[in-house]
Amino acid sequence: MSERKIYIKNDIISLAENLPSDDSDSYSDWLDEETQKGYNHKFTKTFEEYSKEELVFPFDAAIILNENKVLIGSTGVSVMNDLEVPDLSIRIFKPYRNQGYGTMAFALGAKYCFDVLGYDKIYAGCYSDNIKSMKMLEKCGFIPHPAGDSEDEHYITGEPVTQYDFVLSKEDFKYFK
Repeated sequence: MSERKIYIKNDIISLAENLPSDDSDSYSDWLDEETQKGYNHKFTKTFEEYSKEELVFPFDAAIILNENKVLIGSTGVSVMNDLEVPDLSIRIFKPYRNQGYGTMAFALGAKYCFDVLGYDKIYAGCYSDNIKSMKMLEKCGFIPHPAGDSEDEHYITGEPVTQYDFVLSKEDFKYFK
């Protein structure tokens, strides 16, 4: 395995450089129904299409377990719309969900956004039916930002669904491990 650049870490996980060898695990995660539900997005790309995508984000990281160097997810910041609003997102791969890694990784990602990227505020969103993500955001100190809420169509049913917006400011951020 190639050596990865580590962006930020704690005793348990690291947020590190993505490698081309991560594409297979990341692609498999996008095929998971729970991932698609969490993002309200029907994923239809082939592996070839996915692996050729060249997305540029201010921050894009693999989530790695320090103990065994296993890839367990991804996190990063995209910049939404013309307002240049930094949006932190996360995906934890199925075998590693519900073990606290997402909250740890999101807190590390927020710390990186404030300390290294220099953001004063970061945003995150989750759909109204994604209770686990809402709890994770609250644990990380994000607060509801109703002005950023948006209405979408459910990716399967076409029914209206709300994506709630959350915000975290640098002065309110309290890093925890």
